[in-house]
Amino acid sequence: MSIKSAARFLSAASQDQEIRDRFQSVKSPEDFLYVSQEMGYSFTTAELKKIITLKSRNIQVRRTTGVWRWLREVKWVNRQES
Repeated sequence: MSIKSAARFLSAASQDQEIRDRFQSVKSPEDFLYVSQEMGYSFTTAELKKIITLKSRNIQVRRTTGVWRWLREVKWVNRQES
């Protein structure tokens, strides 16, 4: 598990619609991690949240649609990490 893997994942997902499409049916953090692991990425929800926070500094959300819609819709309370 690593921050680097989470960063690679976010970079790839931001540029590849096919990657984003694989997450359309994801409804939980566990599902999200399972799909990402199937794709060769290895990170925890805490690591993903950390890299998102780092990359989102000074970013202002202007709309609720777009590239990260699927990321916002996942219920990120993970029973293992809460």
